[in-house]
Amino acid sequence: KFITLPMRTLLTLLCLTVYFSGISQSPKREFRAVWIATVANIDWPSKAGLTTQEQQKEFIEILEMHKSNGMNAVIVQVRPCADALYNSPYEPWSKWLTGKIGKYPYPYYDPLEFMISESHKRGLEFHAWFNPYRALMNIDAGIDSASVAFKNPEWFVTYGKNMYFDPGLPEAREHTVNVIMDVVNRYDVDGVH
Repeated sequence: KFITLPMRTLLTLLCLTVYFSGISQSPKREFRAVWIATVANIDWPSKAGLTTQEQQKEFIEILEMHKSNGMNAVIVQVRPCADALYNSPYEPWSKWLTGKIGKYPYPYYDPLEFMISESHKRGLEFHAWFNPYRALMNIDAGIDSASVAFKNPEWFVTYGKNMYFDPGLPEAREHTVNVIMDVVNRYDVDGVH
């Protein structure tokens, strides 16, 4: 009764403008991420045993590609098989880096620190991806003496040709939590998977 026709039209136009402007705006924040697998050299490094410079060059190329494709985060596998792509007090260096479990990259560098730094330089979040249970992908190949599975065989179960931490054992769970918390406490990761 109190709103005149021109006023009603003006209010309708105002409501429609607010509604459609809200639809056309992109979300304030989107998580556009890509997984980078290291196990079996699926994504990075392309093969075990590359030099430090070759590994770093490949990783930067991966980041540049994903950045240009509109990604804003990378989720990198830093613990593929009870091993580490960084200097861990709990588990040996990954064989996917150098070809031998426990062998660090040469010349020495910290791949995790490097990956985080290069990701952040490009405005990409860095999320550390841990495989919490997988310890060995082919038991027929044997268990290296550097492996936690060699040192604590009672923590593991075998299924097919694979070996896994037994999550029912408190010691195995505690070990996995310690591995993850070590990274959270020492590195500037933006997330954990």
